[in-house]
Amino acid sequence: MRNPIYFFAVFAVIGLPCLLLAFYFTFNTFQDNRSWELASGTITGFDGRGYPDITFTHDGKEFQFHSNFQDSNMQEGQSVQVTFPAGNPRNAQIKSFFNDWFLPLFLGVFGLVFGGVGFGGIFFQLRKSGTKKELFDEGRGKKISADFTGAQIDRSYRVNGVSPYIITAQWVETSTQTMYLFKSDYIWYDPTSVVGDKKKIDVYVDEQNMKRYYMDISFLPKQAN
Repeated sequence: MRNPIYFFAVFAVIGLPCLLLAFYFTFNTFQDNRSWELASGTITGFDGRGYPDITFTHDGKEFQFHSNFQDSNMQEGQSVQVTFPAGNPRNAQIKSFFNDWFLPLFLGVFGLVFGGVGFGGIFFQLRKSGTKKELFDEGRGKKISADFTGAQIDRSYRVNGVSPYIITAQWVETSTQTMYLFKSDYIWYDPTSVVGDKKKIDVYVDEQNMKRYYMDISFLPKQAN
């Protein structure tokens, strides 16, 4: 059986460096915005790909540079704001939100998505393992016999294009006439034929919080590697 933690760990390993780089570039951008000088420049022409040539004056001297930033609204003779490291106008570039924040935002969003899936999934799996240990392994859960309702594919999770099966069951607490639905851990083969005519599934629940439970599927054979 494939441990889902390894699947989520891949997302976490991708997301964490992206978040760290996003923080790094964000810090650098703030530092640059505080220390770099500003000047007013003019678009003097474009190359064959539409990237502009910029001319500006600093301390009475004229400087020119070719920008790697373009915008469809740019026109020859248009005024643009340029920025450069203090005292180093030869390293000037166009001042724009894109130049400043594209990389931090891209890495930040990418890192949040992958890191969120990865670390969120790892936390969820560790919590499930803790619940199993407490309620089943240590025998601190209340054992109930839930009605077997079927086995189905959980398409919300996929590894190498394959989704696992889960067994579902339900149980009614007669004193309150409340129905509880339960799902098993992931099963990497179709358990239908193994379950056969099984009517009941043992579930170990936390009486104080019925959302914490573990379904005992130890009767299923282990899949060969």
